[in-house]
Amino acid sequence: MKLKLTGIAIISLFSCAASAQSSVTIYGMADSGILSISNNSNPALGYLPNSTNGGAVIGVKDGGMGLSFWGMRGSEDIGNGMKANFNLRGNFSTQTGAGGGPNSSGGTSMFNQEANVGISGDFGSIKAGRVIAPVFYAFSATDVRGGAYFGSSLTGLIGLNSATGAFAGSNSNAAVATIYNDNAIVYVSPKMSGITASFEYAFGEVAGNTSAGRQIVGTLAYDDPHLKLDAIYYTGNDNGIVASLNPQGHATNRLMQIGAMYTFDALSLSIGYWKAENPTFPGAGTNPAKFGGAATTGSLNMINYGLGYRISPLLNLTSGVYSIKDNNNSANKSVMYVVGADYALSKSTKLYLEAANVNNHGSNMNQSPVYAQPVTAGLTTHAWMAGINHRF
Repeated sequence: MKLKLTGIAIISLFSCAASAQSSVTIYGMADSGILSISNNSNPALGYLPNSTNGGAVIGVKDGGMGLSFWGMRGSEDIGNGMKANFNLRGNFSTQTGAGGGPNSSGGTSMFNQEANVGISGDFGSIKAGRVIAPVFYAFSATDVRGGAYFGSSLTGLIGLNSATGAFAGSNSNAAVATIYNDNAIVYVSPKMSGITASFEYAFGEVAGNTSAGRQIVGTLAYDDPHLKLDAIYYTGNDNGIVASLNPQGHATNRLMQIGAMYTFDALSLSIGYWKAENPTFPGAGTNPAKFGGAATTGSLNMINYGLGYRISPLLNLTSGVYSIKDNNNSANKSVMYVVGADYALSKSTKLYLEAANVNNHGSNMNQSPVYAQPVTAGLTTHAWMAGINHRF
């Protein structure tokens, strides 16, 4: 159910009188379930691979289909076919009731997913502030598993990042294709012949160096009733500050991805190819992801496949395979197999059951089937989760 607060404001501007209608919507999602996972790890820095096995864990987990959140969004008709828009959105935990979550600077924010304002019209839309990056919408549209927080392209992307040592705290580059970005401007084009383009520029805001910490993203997407396509190109610059944490100089990390999904009646097939690079600046020291020293580059590929079948309007089955390979060391590799089922109790509420098996090989491979649940590097991991998801 959505709660709408609507008001009518009469504004006099110069010699003309205009009527502007504004609306505010409170919206969100609560997702909670029982998670069982065969091993877990507590890495010293972010998701950096750790070979210490903390043992099996079972308990309540927030977020199988997605992390719980609530938010407020609104728009105002400002005339000439244009609207002013805002969006405030942040996590809360169904485990503890705590609100907010991490932001890009390492702190905690109430609205840690989105806090932005912008305008939209026939030209498309533009917004500024903290955003959910266009890369998320692009790759989740071409994966049968979507952007689920249990076993999907999203958890595969986190696996790519942890294997390259790209997360904050392991070196001075930004993570490869972050999902939530501070200090960003995002433009999304109108859809033309099924094609939509987006562009994001996130400022590093480092005094004296306008390129330090900068992130630039471009995406293309095609969407018709049967076929979805996407392409992503991302670059992220060294932040120029944390010299003690394996500085990367002014080299940029990069992500390139293409994906496709085809749906025919009840059957859906998807495929995606990813290439991620986290350069190590010569003379910077040893890469913590063990790519052989300062003169090498962390380079990995991922291929994902998906198969889905909608048994009925209420019951949907999905599956996926996510295979990561280290281009510098063939012994470092990971493959994850995921299956899931969800059953709609209503338009807003679903029950779900998911299971995954991940085979991690090598000291820098710790792909996890669960978002924000690091696993032990180099070990096989089994996990399942049963839960309920409600949108409001």
